[in-house]
Amino acid sequence: MLKRGFYIWRLVWTAFAFAALSVGGFILAMTVIPIVTLFVHDEQARNRRAQFIIRESFRVYIGMLRGLGVLKLEVVGAEKLSACSGKLIIANHPTLIDIVLLTALLPNAKCLVKSELFANRFLRSLVKSAGYIRNDYYEPEVLIEKCRETLAAGNNLIIFPEGTRSVPGKPLHFQRGFAHIATLTGVIVQPITITCDPITLVKGEPYYKIPDSRPSFRIEAADEIDPKQFLRLASESRARGARRLVTYLEADYCSRLNHA
Repeated sequence: MLKRGFYIWRLVWTAFAFAALSVGGFILAMTVIPIVTLFVHDEQARNRRAQFIIRESFRVYIGMLRGLGVLKLEVVGAEKLSACSGKLIIANHPTLIDIVLLTALLPNAKCLVKSELFANRFLRSLVKSAGYIRNDYYEPEVLIEKCRETLAAGNNLIIFPEGTRSVPGKPLHFQRGFAHIATLTGVIVQPITITCDPITLVKGEPYYKIPDSRPSFRIEAADEIDPKQFLRLASESRARGARRLVTYLEADYCSRLNHA
């Protein structure tokens, strides 16, 4: 009886949490961020102010979920993440709220996002104010230059190499985009592993299909990677170095996730 009662409690507050995320995002996008950035003309300063508001909002949101018993959260290497500056952040993508968790933990975080968000009338002001980068530039050189400028300014750029949420039980498959950014900019890569047990909020399942027990999220910062080590020869093509980086990280993630 007690277990059933706790399940219903979590189900109710999970529904509330997703409603709060939608309403909160709307309020931030339509009122709070436009107001606090209205008279800030410097683009970098405007981005930083919007990023700070988003990060603190997500920190409060995650604190609420933990306080209500909706989820547990363990962060390994929190100090490393809070000190990140100008790094390419990559992570596996098992659940719907991974970006919320990472943005709450990382300072000055920008994301590589789908172009649909820039066309969304409710969210476009938020993603523009925060300086997020759209992933559909027609010229790859333009995308690389945008990423280079973002990283050089001290922002952390979050990318999910899979391009979408993982499918439970299937091996990870990383796209090469992040590796090209890393090898062309020479920026340090900070890998992050996200696990959730029991798994929830996976691709293709509604948010209200929650597990019988409270899910425990674990976020772990791995050792940093210098992409230059994958360019073995000065004359070697960066495309080959990018492939080597992808192969290494796919194997590394599979090993660590299987161990977890």
